[in-house]
Amino acid sequence: MPLPDRPSLEFLKKLAKDTLRDLRRTDAGARLADAQRVVARRHGFTSWRALRAQLDAVSGAGTPDRTSELFDAIKRGDGASMSQLLDADPALAGARDADGQTPLLAAVDAHRANLIPRLLSRGADPHAIYAHSAHTPLSWAVTAESFEAAQALLRAGVEPDLFCAAGLGDVERVRGFFAADGRLKPGASRTGSSRYAADGARLPCPPGSDAEIVADALYIACRTGRLDVVRELLTRGPDLSFRGFAGATALHWAYFAGARAVAALLVRHGADPTLRDPVLGCTPEAFGICAPSSWGWVSKVRQRLAEDRSLVHAVSARGGPLHDAAHAGVLEAVKALLDAGADAGRRNAQGQTALDVARARPAHAGCVAVVEWLERSAPEPRRL
Repeated sequence: MPLPDRPSLEFLKKLAKDTLRDLRRTDAGARLADAQRVVARRHGFTSWRALRAQLDAVSGAGTPDRTSELFDAIKRGDGASMSQLLDADPALAGARDADGQTPLLAAVDAHRANLIPRLLSRGADPHAIYAHSAHTPLSWAVTAESFEAAQALLRAGVEPDLFCAAGLGDVERVRGFFAADGRLKPGASRTGSSRYAADGARLPCPPGSDAEIVADALYIACRTGRLDVVRELLTRGPDLSFRGFAGATALHWAYFAGARAVAALLVRHGADPTLRDPVLGCTPEAFGICAPSSWGWVSKVRQRLAEDRSLVHAVSARGGPLHDAAHAGVLEAVKALLDAGADAGRRNAQGQTALDVARARPAHAGCVAVVEWLERSAPEPRRL
């Protein structure tokens, strides 16, 4: 695989670390140098040193970091600066940042739908994969709820697969991926959720079987609260115990979306409301508040609390949504949960309060801010 036109050393370093984890599943003695060599050879170089030399040659000493300028402009929504940079250096349209994003993926992630036509007109690839996942710009737009960006991509002629059509709520497109005998048509799905085996190995994306592809489409329809699509896919006999992203079932994701009608429909079809996900250790209903709390998705935390304030009492492996938000170091989520009635003195199975959880991460700036605020505003109860 060739290097992108503007390769990122930080991204390649992360890739080497991921590769090292893969190597150590079969060789416990594998070293970082071994993983770096693998990454270098994948990109056509005999060694990591040769790859670094090429990066140095491409970047050039003293050359302004136009890649960073471009991504910063996209995040700000500064279309004029973005266009100037791309006009001066068209190859930047294929650049990658330290997280493996392309400019088009960055525009999707930042909800900058207005920038998408300009990026496409300057050669941005609408099928480039988001590193560390299998997402295209369209499937990432659906997953990240950047629906205006998704519509911009559709208007530009990007064709959705089953996964994307399900997440967009397009029932007619979803039906079109099935043959008259009910089987999936070949190539129905090219994308899907990021899934991992118990040993941490990445699972195929899209999944390997038709039944799993349908179940994965059901996951994204539930995650985005698409009741009509869920009804349609339930007629296709999906496995309701299928584990999508984060090891969570379709029912977990229906609660994440706040889609109570979808959740009720799944339960009527046999979904198990007691199954716990392997990451947060939540039942489906608890997952609805603990997942956004753990990720620091503050707007979604507030949405779920507006629907049901009793969710502050949900239980996760770390303790509950307040513990999860404290561990994530997201002060606004912590405040929202406390405003809704969360108990700052609640202890988890290890006897820790949310303050304890945040204190355990002194190198995390967000956790430090949470500690400082909780110490001022919600004093820790006296230990017995």
